[in-house]
Amino acid sequence: MKKTGWVAVLAIAGAAVAMGGAYALPYWFASKQTAKVDIHDAALIARGAVVARQGDCIACHTAPGGKPFAGGLAMQTPVGAIYSTNITPDPTHGIGLYDYGDFERAVRQGVRRDGTPLYPAMPYVSYAVVKDEDVKALYAWVMTQVPAVAQDNHAATIPWPMNMRWPLAWWQYLFAGQRRFEPSPHLDAQQQRGAYLVEGLAHCGACHTPRGIAYQEKALKDEAGGAYLSGSVLEGWYAKNLRNEAVGLASWPQADIADFLKTGRTASTAAFGSMADVVEHSTQHMSDADLQAIAAYLKALAPRPGYPASFKPG
Repeated sequence: MKKTGWVAVLAIAGAAVAMGGAYALPYWFASKQTAKVDIHDAALIARGAVVARQGDCIACHTAPGGKPFAGGLAMQTPVGAIYSTNITPDPTHGIGLYDYGDFERAVRQGVRRDGTPLYPAMPYVSYAVVKDEDVKALYAWVMTQVPAVAQDNHAATIPWPMNMRWPLAWWQYLFAGQRRFEPSPHLDAQQQRGAYLVEGLAHCGACHTPRGIAYQEKALKDEAGGAYLSGSVLEGWYAKNLRNEAVGLASWPQADIADFLKTGRTASTAAFGSMADVVEHSTQHMSDADLQAIAAYLKALAPRPGYPASFKPG
């Protein structure tokens, strides 16, 4: 066989292995949980309402003028539009047939009930650190308190071959992975609570952390290098640097950060773009204790190496 023939055979074999491995990955690294949840537990439902606000689920899963959680919101990517899905308990168009294991797998591991990987527009990379009890509460609330809506999901406008889903399994393996919230020994209890909310349910890094060439967040938590929450351009607007440095939040007192999250404004600025939606649907509904915890954690983020903590006059 000629050299070109061998190259073609190897290329086909490599593609087959890659595709086969992609279909197997969710079963190896995103196994389904078997836990049972009492979705009619009143305390669990009440907690789920709080979790849904903290996670800002309604903002992405509701189209302008559409019914809550029925999907249809367009999210622009460099290769086309992705539409949020129907997450109401409708059994045909939504997630009505999802048991808790299906739900947890989608929320924290980015895998649909049928085993298909979800686009990372769904912030499962952040939700991976959400605690079991919060995911269970969210499931109970969605399944009992969100009205079912029979609305079809919109197909993404991403052209072939980029619209193939199987490569996403490898993306998830490389950039998402299974992880849990890891408390830092350098933070006090209030800051730890803020870190849990920022890294997980509030998924602040999805907008405020720069992304790499594969559209992955360059950091998923605060670590050496300081990329986490250091600011990023998203859908044509700049998501502010949230670190405690000169171009970030160094000049913001902790009280101002909490007030901004509660009201969408301070004496010198106001929320706009996607951040206005976050305030409207999520942070204004959080408890004062949680807002103070978030603010305390953000003030604990050190400046990036080589970046000033404040601007020097003159």
